[in-house]
Amino acid sequence: MNQNREILGDVVRTTRKSRHLSQEALAERIGVCKRTIIDIESNTGNPKFEVLYPLVRELDLPLYQVFYPEVEENLELKNVLIQEVSSCSEYEMRVILSVVKSLRCTLRNEE
Repeated sequence: MNQNREILGDVVRTTRKSRHLSQEALAERIGVCKRTIIDIESNTGNPKFEVLYPLVRELDLPLYQVFYPEVEENLELKNVLIQEVSSCSEYEMRVILSVVKSLRCTLRNEE
């Protein structure tokens, strides 16, 4: 369990700093006291869901970073794909999704 706290603390601290937020500013945004953020980042806090949920949402933390840190993902490439698709209409997204599924199936069968 202590390892999970370390992972959460590290991810929160790193992400908060990358967004140029102070502990106090983050605490204010999610409606907790600064001490709560300090405890989480110093791996002594064990936040309840009522704290964890707004924290993850406010920092826009990908859940794999918190729960599956061993998973390495090419975030840059995924972000580019998301940006491209986000400007599409619903119809275009449905067509693109169909094409992607078909391509993925074809590519995996070739391996």
